[in-house]
Amino acid sequence: MWLALLLLASASLPDGGVDDAVDGGPFDSAQGRPEPVLHLAVPLPPPDSSPAPQPQPQPIVPPPVSGPVVTATPAPPPAADAGVEAPSQLTLHGAAEADLGLFPSGFAENGFDLMTALHPVIGFGVGDVFGIELGPTFRLRLIDTPALNRPSDVGEVLRGADWDELSDFGQILQSLRIAKDTSVFHLRLGPARKKSLGLGHLVWRYGNQANPDYHPASGTAVLRAGPVRAEFFASDILGARLFAGELAWDIGGTFSPDPTLKDRYLLAIELVHDANLAGRPFRPDRAVAPLTLPPVTLLHLDASAVLVRSKELRWMVMAGTGTRANETGDLGLLVGMALDANVKEIGFSTRVELRKQAGGFRHGFFGPMYELQRFVDLGYRGESIGSALLPDGLSVFGELRVGIGTRISFDAAAEYFFWNRLDLDGGLSIALLDDWFFLTARTTILGVAQQPRFAFNAGLRWRLFPSFYVLGEGGTVFFPQVDGSLIRGVSFSAGAGVDFER
Repeated sequence: MWLALLLLASASLPDGGVDDAVDGGPFDSAQGRPEPVLHLAVPLPPPDSSPAPQPQPQPIVPPPVSGPVVTATPAPPPAADAGVEAPSQLTLHGAAEADLGLFPSGFAENGFDLMTALHPVIGFGVGDVFGIELGPTFRLRLIDTPALNRPSDVGEVLRGADWDELSDFGQILQSLRIAKDTSVFHLRLGPARKKSLGLGHLVWRYGNQANPDYHPASGTAVLRAGPVRAEFFASDILGARLFAGELAWDIGGTFSPDPTLKDRYLLAIELVHDANLAGRPFRPDRAVAPLTLPPVTLLHLDASAVLVRSKELRWMVMAGTGTRANETGDLGLLVGMALDANVKEIGFSTRVELRKQAGGFRHGFFGPMYELQRFVDLGYRGESIGSALLPDGLSVFGELRVGIGTRISFDAAAEYFFWNRLDLDGGLSIALLDDWFFLTARTTILGVAQQPRFAFNAGLRWRLFPSFYVLGEGGTVFFPQVDGSLIRGVSFSAGAGVDFER
């Protein structure tokens, strides 16, 4: 009953702005194709001042073994004529995948094991106010090389590292959505692969699937009350890990009824805490104590102003300051600007910032490889990002996103620290043949010219028939060890799947 009341209330809520959502499941239409125009967290214009911007693309980064299942977005039902019963808002979908590939052992000699992965999916939705999708991945070990893993596997077949802690059961939930993104309140649960909070000065392109032995489900809740917007994010709904919140205040919308001032001048405060009590290294020998990292807490304050806002162009300037809750109280500062433009079928966004960072504080602390950096910041052995100290100096950050129509999207970001460190992150998403062919790729490189660590993943899904497709994926994987180091490896697999939607 409580769920029915919540759905009824959310359906009746007035519309608000657009926010980033937690990655949905493979059948979520938001992941079915890249989208054309990209906005780097620039405040949205009011409805009566300029056309609403198109949504921001979220290229899929495939999980380590089971590739993404993406179906073409069905056409909306025709409007019902007077006296004709409207079509049902209930939808049902399902799929079954199987693949065969090589996957590293993850510890000791880290040999290649022959494994097969089974990935059943089932889900249903009620219009745009509710949807749920369940789809765990079962990795079965066929050949163990060297023979070290079977004693820790479930039944000496099901990979034990995938189910050794409560958080791993979060992989059963691939997507849960309650209410529309434009509602006063909405909730999203599922894996996070490219999550940014606010302007992304603390939580930036974060993904909770980088550790191949840790499979949590994240949660995002958003509440709007007049000129105030609150967002809460948890990286693991079943474990004590990353908890983040942002409170944003629309100054123009508070003190003036002028619609052209709405969402143009914002103040936002962001707080992030990592308890570090889940996602610890898998240990086949249960006599070995798990590695426990110290907690981390960061705070950031942002001020932004949109100076130009039209149908084709938006220009925003920003400034901010942040600190870390530690003994030295390390302080960070930044100034920057962001530009969004649309030219026919091409849209792009760019952002440039000058940053000052020191000690244990850095911008984008919870970034795309944080689930590995929390063990080793650079290279494969050494200090974690929580204990690493940066020189008191400057860095330059740049980000670019480009969308061509609704089929191709590209994004890249780089930060150069003046003490000779360069970090890179980029992704590409291509959807062709009415989404029958879908390709994604992503790479992250940390510590260029120092102790570089390269990560690359790519996934392919090619639909050969309306309900049958083949898939493949491959890339690098990094396994945290009980001594805090990382073991690297390469995995690849190929398989097929069938699906349906009603």
